Amino acid sequence: MSKDKYIYNIKVLIAWSIAWEIIFWSTCYFTPFILGLFDSANSEQLIFEQPSAFFFLFAIVPIFGIYIYNLIRNNKRTAKLSQNIQKSFMKPVSTFNSFMRYFLFRNAIGFLILAMALPTFGTKKEQSAIDKLELVICLDISSSMNTKDISKTISRLNISKRAINQLINKLNGERIGVCLFANNAFVQLPITNDYAAAKMFVRSIETSMISDQGTNINAALQMSMKMFSKEKTGKGIVLITDGEHHESNPSEVLMNIRESQINFSVLGIGTLNGGLVPKDPDRPEIGYKKTPTGKTILSKLNEKFIQEIATKAGGKASVSSNEFPDLSALLTQINQIKRTKIDSFEFDRKQERYQVPLLIALIVWLLYLLWSKKHTNVLNKLIGQK
Repeated sequence: MSKDKYIYNIKVLIAWSIAWEIIFWSTCYFTPFILGLFDSANSEQLIFEQPSAFFFLFAIVPIFGIYIYNLIRNNKRTAKLSQNIQKSFMKPVSTFNSFMRYFLFRNAIGFLILAMALPTFGTKKEQSAIDKLELVICLDISSSMNTKDISKTISRLNISKRAINQLINKLNGERIGVCLFANNAFVQLPITNDYAAAKMFVRSIETSMISDQGTNINAALQMSMKMFSKEKTGKGIVLITDGEHHESNPSEVLMNIRESQINFSVLGIGTLNGGLVPKDPDRPEIGYKKTPTGKTILSKLNEKFIQEIATKAGGKASVSSNEFPDLSALLTQINQIKRTKIDSFEFDRKQERYQVPLLIALIVWLLYLLWSKKHTNVLNKLIGQK
């Protein structure tokens, strides 16, 4: 047996490899132009979303260098052995089989990198819609909200403002408005999606903003309903109060809320034991409010009333006697509000074509495994050789 059977033909391997690189890159370059995929006049062009991935193609150069280096080293070792030793201890080598293993390995890497570059070609029509929700926060600023029964240092009003800020931080795209009420009601912040402005307005809220004191929930809810736009969107009202209601029965407006399918939530702030109402929240030293008979007023959370108005409006109520209210139930309810899909529009979406080079890479890699020494017998069976 000729000594050449144990030595790889390096020149032939290099020639074949260079020839294949020329064929491969010529095909990759000219085919898109021939098919008009890069034509600027064509609205559907071939685009690579991640062109930086092509830098990985430079890895082919060291891979080829290592491949040739190992073959040269093998040839040098073999050349030092006598023919008898070669025949006794060595198996014949095939320059063609060696090239095919490199050819398949190199192409698997090449097509994988093409897939990584995320080629896109063509478009498909898709439809989308925007979910919208309008939320009105209706806050009680009657004098009883100055009571410090939850904490000795912070009033019900300030705890309520803290809860509102916490709620705003959890919103995501919902439009929000603020209505304040005592014996009458007014709009402090019209419906907006400017959360920064909303927080700024909330910080400025004081019970002194309404001189006519009392707790007129009926007027507050009527004003809140007027704040909504005429758009077909999901709508919700969050009423924050201690539940001390002194005016007309709000049953009628609660039924209107229910019939209008406006989501209604009530957050009660205060304790059942209650606390004294300061005459001036900024000057506690001047004492607390009293009845005309001279009895000091004790303000308590009216949990029963809060539950009643929530039920009548088809909503839910929760109460908090904590400096940092737990809004999880309220947020869950807001998230469950049916949001009407509006602003439906159609748009063109680029068609990703990375699946094609990725599939080719997987097929070529499978062929590489079958062609390798470990799987030679399997390949022989597949092609019918014995």
